[in-house]
Amino acid sequence: MDYPKHLSEKIREEVAVSYMKHELRKIFPSIDTKEIDNLMKNKELNTPRDFWNGVHGISMGFKLKNILFLVTAENITWQKLTMNIADITFGVELAQTKKIHEGKISAKEFADYYNNNLEDKKTQLKAVIELRGNDLVRESDPIIALERNENDKKVISVHDGNGRLARHLLEDKKTIEVYLGKMTGEKLLNYWIPTQLLIDVLFFTYEAVKNKDDELLKKYTTVLNDIIKNFDCGKDEFLERALTNKKELRGKILEVMETI
Repeated sequence: MDYPKHLSEKIREEVAVSYMKHELRKIFPSIDTKEIDNLMKNKELNTPRDFWNGVHGISMGFKLKNILFLVTAENITWQKLTMNIADITFGVELAQTKKIHEGKISAKEFADYYNNNLEDKKTQLKAVIELRGNDLVRESDPIIALERNENDKKVISVHDGNGRLARHLLEDKKTIEVYLGKMTGEKLLNYWIPTQLLIDVLFFTYEAVKNKDDELLKKYTTVLNDIIKNFDCGKDEFLERALTNKKELRGKILEVMETI
């Protein structure tokens, strides 16, 4: 199968490997993360398919965090930078940010609040260390952030690494390592569709066929058509990898999909 070339760009692989190292070290502290560097070169894997499916499995399986679509979207370019912390915004609410105000909060607001409340700052840092430990390698892993325009203003929002950002601020650090994505257009384009997602939707589609529920079958096949159209080789992945070879099921699903 011919895969879109952007799926094999080194910077995208680097972002994904960095993320997997961070998550796996968190869950398995004694893991040798050097092995992860070789995933795209592993001859036992069908790359880039198995590599990106693996990234999805780790990010969604452990943390329900959708890293995959951002890292593989063709209209997002990535670079690794050392950034001024004050230029970054938290992507989610943390216990430490809710104390300031609800909703999105900038790193500058965070720093200003805790620098004016030093006892609280000391308490929060102690709690962070008790929870996260002092794995300085993991705490220094680059965060993943996305630059977007919000209300005609450029905002750099954290997608993964809000905890690291908070700790850096509580420790009075001025810079942080960032994988920064910059998006063109209003929506993600030509991103990797996890094969598992297709297979999961197909499970319910097969049940609709078996139960002769034509209305439900049409709904599921409409979803499948919509998923596939967002990816250049989505149709090939669907036909060659996800869809069953059982003639009765395969034929019925393809017949309905072609009429939608």
